Amino acid sequence: KHAPDAIKSSFAKLPISYQTQQNFQSMAGIVTDAGNVVCDDDDTICPNLLEIAQQDYADKISTVLNANTLPIGLGGGHEIAWGSFLGLWQHMAAAPTPLANIGIINLDAHFDLRQDQYATSGTPFRQIAEHLDAQEQPFHYLCVGISQFSNTASLYERACDLGVSVIGDDDCHRLDWQAIEQKILAFIAPLDVIYLTIDMDCLAGSVMPAVSAVAAKGLSLDFVERCVLLIINTGKVKVIDMAEVSPKYDIDGRGLKVAGRLLAVMVEAVLSSSPFKSLPLSR
Repeated sequence: KHAPDAIKSSFAKLPISYQTQQNFQSMAGIVTDAGNVVCDDDDTICPNLLEIAQQDYADKISTVLNANTLPIGLGGGHEIAWGSFLGLWQHMAAAPTPLANIGIINLDAHFDLRQDQYATSGTPFRQIAEHLDAQEQPFHYLCVGISQFSNTASLYERACDLGVSVIGDDDCHRLDWQAIEQKILAFIAPLDVIYLTIDMDCLAGSVMPAVSAVAAKGLSLDFVERCVLLIINTGKVKVIDMAEVSPKYDIDGRGLKVAGRLLAVMVEAVLSSSPFKSLPLSR
């Protein structure tokens, strides 16, 4: 819950890069802070409180999208994923054109397909799958960085049943980049719209200690940046979020520096590759 302001503080300390300065006269009015959405649950699971906050967050995502602006959500727990997707769905469902084919790309060590009585950070993609099924829409979900030691056999079975595409953490280290690139682009090719979400615990613990589930192996920051740039440069990304940053677990501020840098990389990529203005929106 302390992550949004902490990430924005880290981001604010970075200089405007030479590349961005060459492309834009001023950043004013291009990158804007839309404020925070807070779930006042006193750090306990309280029926409906998270769901109310997720709906509030989804409505704000829809508002940002309706203004022809690209929202970047900053968490907090990965429960923001359901709100991010719902906001995108609401925006697209209200459009005069037929509903586009949506794909989800999640850089994560975990599937987050768990069954639970209440919404949690482990349930968002199951919630999305159930929502799409109820709407008779396909569930296009690619997980990059999945760890076999971070997911139970039942979660793998559920992912298989749902047709989830997977690039495991071993493959991320052992395959050539061209092979990874082809897999990601092949997933994106038939889709109209992409929701990109990055669970920061996909990164190696030595790189990103500011998470509650530190990765024993994890991905390199360079690999994550290459994936993010590849996906954004397709021009199909409409919503982005970054989740699971927990400042209380940080070491020497390194995790927040990583989060601030990754946010800057994404903002510059969005500004360079699409007509959207980029607007960090935090939970």
